[in-house]
Amino acid sequence: MNRFRKIATYIVMATLMTMLIVSFALWGIGDMLRMGGGGREVAHVGGFHVPIYGWVGGTSVQIDEVRDRFNRQLEQIQQQTGQRPEPEQALRFGLHLRALEDVLQRAIIDHAMQQYGLEVSTAEVQALIARNPAFAGPTGSFDTNKYRGLLQQARITEAAYVADVRRQIASAQLFGSVRTEGLAPTSLRDDIFRMEAEKRVAETVYIPDATVTDVPKPTAEQLSVYFDANKNKFQIPEFRAFSYVLLTVADVMDQVTVNPEQLKQEYDARQAEFGSPEKRDVDQAMADNEEKAKKIIELAKGGKSLEDAAKEMTGNADGVIKLGSVQKKDLPAGPLADGVFAAPEGIAPEPIKSPLGWHVIRINKIEPGKATPLEEVKGKLETEVKNQLAPDLLIKLVTDFDRSLSKTQSMITSAQELNLKVHAVENVDARGQDPTGKQVVSGPAASELVQAAFATREGSESQLLDTPKGEYYVVRTDRVTPARIPALSEVEAKVVETWQAEERRKRAEAKVKEALDKVNAGGDLATIAKEVGMELRTTKPVTRYEADAGNYLTQAATQELFKLPVGKAASVRSAEGSAIVRPKEIQAADLSKEKDLVGRFGKQLDGMIGNDLIGQLLAALRAKYGVTVNEQVFMAAFQPQNQQ
Repeated sequence: MNRFRKIATYIVMATLMTMLIVSFALWGIGDMLRMGGGGREVAHVGGFHVPIYGWVGGTSVQIDEVRDRFNRQLEQIQQQTGQRPEPEQALRFGLHLRALEDVLQRAIIDHAMQQYGLEVSTAEVQALIARNPAFAGPTGSFDTNKYRGLLQQARITEAAYVADVRRQIASAQLFGSVRTEGLAPTSLRDDIFRMEAEKRVAETVYIPDATVTDVPKPTAEQLSVYFDANKNKFQIPEFRAFSYVLLTVADVMDQVTVNPEQLKQEYDARQAEFGSPEKRDVDQAMADNEEKAKKIIELAKGGKSLEDAAKEMTGNADGVIKLGSVQKKDLPAGPLADGVFAAPEGIAPEPIKSPLGWHVIRINKIEPGKATPLEEVKGKLETEVKNQLAPDLLIKLVTDFDRSLSKTQSMITSAQELNLKVHAVENVDARGQDPTGKQVVSGPAASELVQAAFATREGSESQLLDTPKGEYYVVRTDRVTPARIPALSEVEAKVVETWQAEERRKRAEAKVKEALDKVNAGGDLATIAKEVGMELRTTKPVTRYEADAGNYLTQAATQELFKLPVGKAASVRSAEGSAIVRPKEIQAADLSKEKDLVGRFGKQLDGMIGNDLIGQLLAALRAKYGVTVNEQVFMAAFQPQNQQ
């Protein structure tokens, strides 16, 4: 079932990711590609084209939108894996094509909104934004400052975000006609559920390659032949030497000064963090006029309890309300909160008027507030205020550096003018490692620096770039040592090791095949396991999408397991050996005992079919309107720096 949910989720996201969901990921804007000019049209949805004049009607797609989407994909990969793909690698994976397709789908929806007259009011957009919990402040309500701060942090303009929200609302209207209930036939639901819910128990024997210990060294002739046939395996990668200037918050921290007045302002603004507020245990009686309220106080002062006094004047036996232990912020701001927290213990001498009526207050207990003196938190506050002020100084330094770069066209000259440190890196590969495999480039912006060095021509400098963490850098590629095929003598030890590993694997696989043939000929698996010096294991029951790695049942082995009848075996290769897998027991799903689960499964299947219908609707809209792509603009935008 978990696997099915993953499939359903994938289909939903693949179809609607950029159309029905307003993503709020905190991407950066560092760009590893260059393109002269900006704002050029890369595609057009609908309309018609008039020679010389241009497009009439339709919806335009700008290349900057596609590049922005492409960069966000790279940032997402970097956040998930810790590595940002190299330019050529990203293009090989087709990420630029995916970015174009995502932006085109948004444009198709925008055009459909125009064609069908789908209008979304500003009030609807504001209401949806206000309900977004990401923008809620401490009180749980919409916080304008947090909203704008998050947009700024994500480097999304408010206009772009509002447009996304408007598109989200319109998309719900556009696709709202697709109703998912009951789309999946019962027979289809039951058949798929039986397949998904079936479980199997396996017997496994793992035979590692290491069991083969009699592998000889290759002869000179064998080694030479093997090396000639596998030279690419031993290629020495390209290495680059580069220099760079890196600007981070740490570089300006010692220039930040915090005066006593700033510390006091910060302390006052955050006083609630540095102590506990006063609390009061409060009871109150309510009256509809001042005369009754004063009479209740008079009776209570004369010896009656507040309860009896309130009952006598209001006729209500439950006239006293216990508010319990409250802070001032728990009460309505104004006369009531001020009056309660100004009164002494006991019955307040005067009633308090509020929009709710007249309050007679009894203070049962006062717990004084505690405040940590400024001196005790001064160090902490000073550090935090410096952290708040440092980014502004960094931006100023970066601006000065950028201006100097524009004037001097030299990273080194500009660095000298501003007394900035120039770092140098000698001979690293695309992973930032030296020829011995040692990690040389590490620390802030490490992957971005290496990536920029390998995307910049020899003797050239990159643009002033930034990272998602707010670091800024310029890289100069000083020297390029191309990748090359070494002579056998340079890598002989590695070639011998690789040859022996392959020979060991071949002999181990022969041993596995011999054991497998015996099992499928009716041999006893436990006996055969002993013959090869291994143990027979029994796995837990698994579905076709589960594994039991502790008993040698990998996901690949599970897939093989579900192809086999009971009693028959197969082998599955892993990195360092092979596992023999044989079904021992098949546990079929019982639909009559899983009615609730089958019902939920049916709803998921309905949703998948509904998403497929939405995908077909999008394809139909695309065919109806027509999409024209300017391939020349598109390909020019995604040409790596070293080909510019």
